[in-house]
Amino acid sequence: MRMIAIAVLVFAYAGVAAGADATKAAKAQKPPRVPLLEKLFCRTGPNDHQARLFVEVVKGRPMEFAFYTRLGTRVCSVHGRRGDAYSKWEDEEGGMTAVKLYSGNAALEYKPGYVKLKFADVGRMHYCGMHGELNGVVEVIAKKAECGLEGVFESEGND
Repeated sequence: MRMIAIAVLVFAYAGVAAGADATKAAKAQKPPRVPLLEKLFCRTGPNDHQARLFVEVVKGRPMEFAFYTRLGTRVCSVHGRRGDAYSKWEDEEGGMTAVKLYSGNAALEYKPGYVKLKFADVGRMHYCGMHGELNGVVEVIAKKAECGLEGVFESEGND
C-alpha cells in the first residue's frame, strides 16, 4: 500500500512539473500586447527649423497623423484621419497602412511604441503653398522626444 501511495505522488508531481513547463512555454510565445489607445508624439529642432509628428493608434490601427515642418518662414502641415474626405486608408500585412492623400501617398508602419511615416510624392503646393514635393521618412518612438528624420527638409522650396 505504501509503495502505491509513493508511486501516485511521484506521478502527480511529475505531471505538475510538466504542466508548469508547458505554461511557461506558452507565455513565452505570446506576442507583445497592443495597447487600446496609443498617442505618439515627437519634435525635432529649434523653432525656426523643426519637424513634428503626432500619431494616434487605436487597437493597433493608425487612425490619425499630423505632420508639421517649419523652415524659417516656410510652414508645411500634412494631416490625415481615417474616414475623412481627403484621404483613403488601407491596412496591409505586418502593421503597414497605406494612405492615399489628396496629393501624394503616405505609408505608416506601426509596432507598439513605434511609428514610421514615409511620404512619397506629396505635393507641397496643396499642403504648404510652395513648389516641390515632400519625400522623406519620419520616425517616432515612445519615450523619445526627438523625431528620426530622413529627407524631410530636402527639396524645400527656395523661391
